[in-house]
Amino acid sequence: MKQIPVIIFGAGGVGAALLRQIVDGRNGVATRNQCRFEVVAVTDSQSCLFAAEGLDDAALLAAVERKRQGMTVAEGVRPSEIEIIDQARQAGWEKGIVVDVTAVDGMEPVLDHALAVGYGVVLANKKALAGPWQTAQKYFNHSHIRHESTVGGGQPVIATLRYLLDVNDPIYQIEGQMSGTLGFICGQMDGGVPFSRAVREAKALGYTEPDPREDLSGKDVMRKVMILARMAGWPLEEANIEVESLYTPELADLSVPDFLDAVAALDETMRLRVATAQMEGMVLRYVAEVENGRGVVGLKPVPAGSALSSLKYISFRTGRYDDEPLLIGGKGAGVEMTAAGVLGDMIDLAREEL
Repeated sequence: MKQIPVIIFGAGGVGAALLRQIVDGRNGVATRNQCRFEVVAVTDSQSCLFAAEGLDDAALLAAVERKRQGMTVAEGVRPSEIEIIDQARQAGWEKGIVVDVTAVDGMEPVLDHALAVGYGVVLANKKALAGPWQTAQKYFNHSHIRHESTVGGGQPVIATLRYLLDVNDPIYQIEGQMSGTLGFICGQMDGGVPFSRAVREAKALGYTEPDPREDLSGKDVMRKVMILARMAGWPLEEANIEVESLYTPELADLSVPDFLDAVAALDETMRLRVATAQMEGMVLRYVAEVENGRGVVGLKPVPAGSALSSLKYISFRTGRYDDEPLLIGGKGAGVEMTAAGVLGDMIDLAREEL
């Protein structure tokens, strides 16, 4: 039985779900893949839970419970990410997997260090892949990196695009609804719910980030389509993608409570856009499109009642799927789905590379 050390950076919703799935799936993973993940470290922004021999399941579930109660995963001083990797190596783990399920900037030096010492990397954090191409390009087509959960959550989007590229099927266009949060808000507006109320409902249900502007800015969707475009062979930068923000610049610097009050000023504009689309038999959806090395991200009318109006989907128009694009649709969002994608990447690395 192959034992594989795992270091998990991030113990929020996705990180906690991943820990539960590792514990719950141990027997199945061992039977099918002849490997066991030994989680040697779990971190949040303030602390680190570490055991050189691997944390037992009780310790992992206790960490999940601590986070549920709003506590840190451990007490004491938190080492840096690079120091944590080195501690694992000093404990005798020559090869392992570093998992980044944070949403923080600046993880590139950590990823570079992990790869340099022979560790694999699994990403749900999109920031490194969507950074400037000069620094991001080394993470694409790297045999020790997996990042299925960066686009589509639990949907096999990255795997499908890799397949198309591997069989030499040229990519002409990529399109999709890539935000479950914005899909929910658009769906609410279909039924006459004011934009501001739809935003507040999405936040109350936990669909948005703590600051809804993180979703409404469209930047997260932009990062997703940029990752796909770069994989397809278009080394796009942010300047190559036109992004429509769903809030105006004067709302950018308000506190979150003030923003949630002030966003009502956009209700009438959004109502008119929804009504105009409906008069033409359409509904508004937040769609990302890229082709010929340029992208557009924003609200777009799509036929009411069509699959594309109700699905979180991504489609590929290619040499072989030209007249009828290859479509991947269905539930992909949520912490459980994202964590499952991360676990699948860990298994793939363990089976193929480590």
